[in-house]
Amino acid sequence: MAGLTRASLALRDPEQAERALADYFPSLRLGRAEPGTFRSWISTTTAPQFSLVDYGFASPGSATAGSDDLVVIASAGQGYVIANGRTVLDTTQSFLSPDEGLVARWDTLEARVLMLSAASVERVAQAASGADDFRLVRTGTAPVSHERARYWAAVVHGLRRTVAEAPDAFDSPLVAEAAFHHLATAFLHVFPTSWIDLPEPGRAPADASAVVRRATEFMRAHAGHPITMQQVAESAFVSTRGLHHAFVHELGEPPGASLRRLRLEGARADLIASDGAVTVAAVARRWGFAHASRFAQAYHRAFGEYPSESLRR
Repeated sequence: MAGLTRASLALRDPEQAERALADYFPSLRLGRAEPGTFRSWISTTTAPQFSLVDYGFASPGSATAGSDDLVVIASAGQGYVIANGRTVLDTTQSFLSPDEGLVARWDTLEARVLMLSAASVERVAQAASGADDFRLVRTGTAPVSHERARYWAAVVHGLRRTVAEAPDAFDSPLVAEAAFHHLATAFLHVFPTSWIDLPEPGRAPADASAVVRRATEFMRAHAGHPITMQQVAESAFVSTRGLHHAFVHELGEPPGASLRRLRLEGARADLIASDGAVTVAAVARRWGFAHASRFAQAYHRAFGEYPSESLRR
């Protein structure tokens, strides 16, 4: 899996700006600009399953847009209004772009965008709910509450800080997959989609203990690889729904939580066995933890000591 790809542009031609943004907003159309007045900048950070797209316009303009992917926009500007049909959107907090019909105009505009693969988020929802036939459908644009909007802002801030401070961490498939899973889970709990109204899971399979045992053995053997819950379910001869139900029934937690604990155990073993030639950050990334402070907190909760203490043994 490739790591991050980054690029930045300064543009004075609206057609060039449209082409530069086409990979992210295929249906984007910019309104006419006065000759010689158009000013725009674009900065992109792209990973296999998510992208950060920051852009700005320093001159008056307008646009229509939409996206089949999940596009969450934080934006502000002078003379800035954005609407979906007749509904003017609240730009004081991040909002989810509709798949079509987004119309904006501005005197100046700055936007910070997070894009997620809709198909990949849907797979996360299927694995989390155990509903293999679940389909992710947008049902609104605004976060479901102000509290969850703040939670989303914190999650994105954490991602951006990691991208800025440790971009090479995303060269690790484990880190890239963990970052995406964290974003996808946050998205599902913050923005209005068919996930919000998904019914609670039903009963666990009759052989729940055997399912948990087989799945745990597979996760333990492959914890150092970017495995999916579909692969874990296949190893236990059940659907992702059956896997989820079995773990919640037997252990009181979803299989993803068990996998995270196994990866913490792997990191601990590496730290203790180290001859001092590794760093805590390197071990954390090897096991899928990109953010050093969050890794240290999770490690301390699990083992009662910090990673640096294990490393000094």
